[in-house]
Amino acid sequence: MDGFFQTHRKGFTIAFNLLFWIITCYCFVRFSVLRPMCNTQIFKEFVCFGLIVVVVLVTRWITVPKLLSHGRYGLFWLFSIGILVAVAIFEILLVKPEIESKVFFTQGKRTYLLFLFGKIFLRDACFFAWFLVFRLYVLQKDTLRAKQRASVMEHQSVQFSTPDHKEISIPIDIIIFIQKIGHITQVHCTGDESITVEEPLSYCKEMIPDTLWTSDGLDKIVFYQHLSEFFQNWNEPEIREIKTITMLSDRQFRVFNIIRKNPGCNATFIYKNFQGKVTQRTIERDLATLRSKEVITHMGTNRDGGYKVCNLNVVSAD
Repeated sequence: MDGFFQTHRKGFTIAFNLLFWIITCYCFVRFSVLRPMCNTQIFKEFVCFGLIVVVVLVTRWITVPKLLSHGRYGLFWLFSIGILVAVAIFEILLVKPEIESKVFFTQGKRTYLLFLFGKIFLRDACFFAWFLVFRLYVLQKDTLRAKQRASVMEHQSVQFSTPDHKEISIPIDIIIFIQKIGHITQVHCTGDESITVEEPLSYCKEMIPDTLWTSDGLDKIVFYQHLSEFFQNWNEPEIREIKTITMLSDRQFRVFNIIRKNPGCNATFIYKNFQGKVTQRTIERDLATLRSKEVITHMGTNRDGGYKVCNLNVVSAD
């Protein structure tokens, strides 16, 4: 179900916006407390509705991005309440001649104006709250996407969920392209290996920075580092060596990444990167496991040598 909403996220956003304005227009026309006073001058009703639109636009383009998103909550609420009060006062002043012209309001006119102000302010505040909830939802989603993209750039790997409910981390280096085939999303890696993931292609486009890939039609994105290989070789029928992707534990995958970024490093250097969270003996066991899986190789002497990566077709299975 989450994948369905991710795939049609843009459509749901448009539908939600449309629903907001339909409900806003209906409630304003159906329950407007000022409507009886605008019968003779209908333009005043449109002016009042235009003021609500102004409040919405100011909230969307100014107060939310400039104040709320930067943690200035007190200033945000002060400014928002202030603009709602100003709009309510302006609406009352707009129809004040009609109010004063009614005979039955000659007594207690000030009390009635205060009561009318309260009703108008409450109505506008409801519209404001309805729109703010939607904007906060969108803001939360955008913030999450930004954090995911930053994580991809920092770790140089992409986190995916598999159909058997496992979380895997695939290095960017080995991803050639990601393709949507029917309702299935497949990540194609070097060595003609493909992995089926739960995330829809639209979600992948948002999660992975667009500086890493280019679009090849609506159902495929190709990563830049393998772009020439993709166009030259992928569509040509040829026999190529099939390399199986090696599954590593989370700690082994971290050791692998340290070696990939620091070729020639030794066990002591890797141990220091873990900042004492594991023992050096554990690191040595992981290095032996990676060598047995032909993921890394040792170069040089035992005293002065170090490790380098010899197989990039690995993923984290934790």
